[in-house]
Amino acid sequence: MNILQRVSGSKLVQYILTLVSYSFYAAILGMSLLPSILILLNATRALLAPDILAGKLPSLGNAALFALLIGASVFVFYFCGLFLMGLGVRLFSLVIKPGRHPMISITTLAWVVLGGIHAMAFRIILPIVSLTFFSMMYFRLAGCRIGKNVWMVSYAFPDPYLVTIGDNSIIGGEAVLACHVFENNHLILGPIHIGKNCLVGTHSYLNPGVTMGDGSVVGMGTIVRRGTQIPPKARIGGICGIPTKRVFEIETGILSMGERRRPFSRVRTMGEK
Repeated sequence: MNILQRVSGSKLVQYILTLVSYSFYAAILGMSLLPSILILLNATRALLAPDILAGKLPSLGNAALFALLIGASVFVFYFCGLFLMGLGVRLFSLVIKPGRHPMISITTLAWVVLGGIHAMAFRIILPIVSLTFFSMMYFRLAGCRIGKNVWMVSYAFPDPYLVTIGDNSIIGGEAVLACHVFENNHLILGPIHIGKNCLVGTHSYLNPGVTMGDGSVVGMGTIVRRGTQIPPKARIGGICGIPTKRVFEIETGILSMGERRRPFSRVRTMGEK
């Protein structure tokens, strides 16, 4: 057992790391709120304070302008928050490489901290600004390589720095591009590459190491296994409701009912040559 494993087993060390991580998250959130707070403080002093100090209600015009500034400060927070959170994700991603990493390792620790930063963006801001330049700015800052004319209805990319999306591709709503899995006490990280003119259907799930060739389509609700390489212009879909025996037949060589072709799902998987 190495020194990192011995130290990580200490409850005191775990508490300290948790407090340090949450302090870092709080700092990012606080700095994201700072411009909005300054806007509201100045607006209060200029629009509300004179009337309040004089013992009367603010005028309707001043109250309306103050309300508008509250709304504007919310969007200032969105911009600043996604900017700082995107930079934070990018910073920690510099020490993260694709591959198989022990659960107790510097890479896994950085991945956990990075995940906390992304979770703030994912839970607080991204659901509100989907399909806007706000979300595109965040993902590009976080390291996601995005081509031209890309439509990202979904924002469920827990590891954006390992995702590449080609020109004119569409990521459907609630689709998940997950570049990580846990297996036998190891964190496995693998990039996801989506080619040009591709469609990832709503509620589909792409696992680490998936590659979609140009013009390919992953249908609604489809789960694509780890390491799968989808040929260009291929069309694949979910197989829910099909008996297990039939699923096995499809997975080992049948793309559609009665039609036998080369099994795309076994073209090459992660770790194979």
